[in-house]
Amino acid sequence: MIADKLLLRIIVGFVVAAGVINAYGYTSNSNLVEAPVVSAYPVYKTVEINNPVQQCWEEAVSVPRNSYRSRTPEILGAIVGAGVGRLFGSGRGQDVATVAGAVLGGSIGRDQKNKYNQKNASVRYEERCRMVDNFHHEERLDGYDVTYEYDGTTYRTHTRSDPGQTITVRISVIPVET
Repeated sequence: MIADKLLLRIIVGFVVAAGVINAYGYTSNSNLVEAPVVSAYPVYKTVEINNPVQQCWEEAVSVPRNSYRSRTPEILGAIVGAGVGRLFGSGRGQDVATVAGAVLGGSIGRDQKNKYNQKNASVRYEERCRMVDNFHHEERLDGYDVTYEYDGTTYRTHTRSDPGQTITVRISVIPVET
C-alpha cells in the first residue's frame, strides 16, 4: 500500500516535470545556437539613494544658580493682594474682592520671582542631535539593449549583462498543422 502511493507520487512528479519543461519550450525540437551581436548598448537608470546623516548643534540652556525654590514671593504676594482686595466692597462683594486680590497678588509674586531667577541663572550649552535625510541620485547599469542577427533577420532584446560578440538563442521548430 505504501509502495503504491510512493510509486504514484513518483509518476505524477515526472508527468508534472515533463509538462513544465514542455511549457517553457525545452523540447527535443529546440536547439541552442550562437547568433552574432550587431550592437549592445548599456542602459542606465537613475536611482535615488538616501544616506541619512547625524546633524548636531550646541544649544544654550538656562540653569538656575541655586536649587532652593522658595514659595515666599507667591505667599507674600497673595497676602498683600488679599489685604488690598479687602479694602473694596462689602459683604459678599468684599469676599470676592479679597479672593481676587489674593490670586492676583500670588501671580504677581510668581512673575517677580521668575524675573529674578532669569537674571541670576547661568547658561550651559548642551549638544542636541537629529538624523537628517541626505538624498542623492546615481546612474546605475540596468542592462543592455542588444541587437543580433539570425538567419538574415535582425532581432532585439534586453539582457542583464553584456553578451559580447555572440548571444545564445533558442531555436524551436514546431510543426504547423494545415
